[in-house]
Amino acid sequence: MKKLTLALGGGGMKGFAHIGVISQLEKEGYKIEAIAGTSAGGIVGALYALGFTPGDMETFSKNLKYSELFSRNSGDPPSLLGLGGLYKQLDKVVGNSNFKDLAIPFAASAVDIKSGRELILNSGKLVDAIKATTAIPGIFPSVKIGACYLVDGGILDPIPVAVARWLNPDYPVIAVSLTPPMSEWPNIPKLDIPPYVPIPQFIVEQLNQLRLGKAMHVFIDSMEITTNTIAELRLKIEKPEAIIRPKVHHYTMFDKVNVDELIELGKSAVIQAKQEIEKAFSLQTKVVRWLKINHPPGVLLSDLVDHSAGADIRKNRQ
Repeated sequence: MKKLTLALGGGGMKGFAHIGVISQLEKEGYKIEAIAGTSAGGIVGALYALGFTPGDMETFSKNLKYSELFSRNSGDPPSLLGLGGLYKQLDKVVGNSNFKDLAIPFAASAVDIKSGRELILNSGKLVDAIKATTAIPGIFPSVKIGACYLVDGGILDPIPVAVARWLNPDYPVIAVSLTPPMSEWPNIPKLDIPPYVPIPQFIVEQLNQLRLGKAMHVFIDSMEITTNTIAELRLKIEKPEAIIRPKVHHYTMFDKVNVDELIELGKSAVIQAKQEIEKAFSLQTKVVRWLKINHPPGVLLSDLVDHSAGADIRKNRQ
């Protein structure tokens, strides 16, 4: 059985495609030895590392209620929306699980908005890491851990290839990108506030007509371009052994999606990338991998925060 490490990128609701990717990789006979994830990739990666099967994750996804997903909790830091519905489901299935409880090594990426540093979340409560890596700045509440105020790692690391390679340098890194290639950028649908968020629709419509609303759209579109550009640049710099790109680009990150469709798109992407994945196990790529120096690509959260129940997840490696 061929072993590999996954780097799962962000993409909001498009992240359900990661489930299909993992399912098909297992069907093709590959064994996933470690996972690094950002944002939606952090959710799927954490659940899989905790022992969830693709079927379990599909059930979790279908249990999410869109009408409750973006509700706010009392005490949330300032943000446009909350993730109360997601947190409620995570508390049910993840509970008090700690990084030391994981079946395989996992790490999520986040950014400390105070210092501007990328942090690797590798210790403490698993649900805290998931909340932090999904906290899109300004959209969802930041998460305070120790002295750090953490937000979505996609600001600096949309597809955490370097983190995945650091987790387990013995095996090829397969990156799963939910961002489209540059040739398709002109056709990406524009992000908008979906009708199921807990904001009265007439307020959304009025806001869209105001100069402030129009300015917000320009800002959001610009940030998406920036994120996509950073993702492509980091892929070129960090050079994963293979890239899987599910064709999910007709969705925006907040769209109400068809979970079954996204899972199938993830499976299809693995089949289409099979030849590239197989090349990742060639002798030449092994030699190149052995020559690389592997070190943490960011600051380890465990170096900043004393988690008495935590442990460096690399100690979980079998």
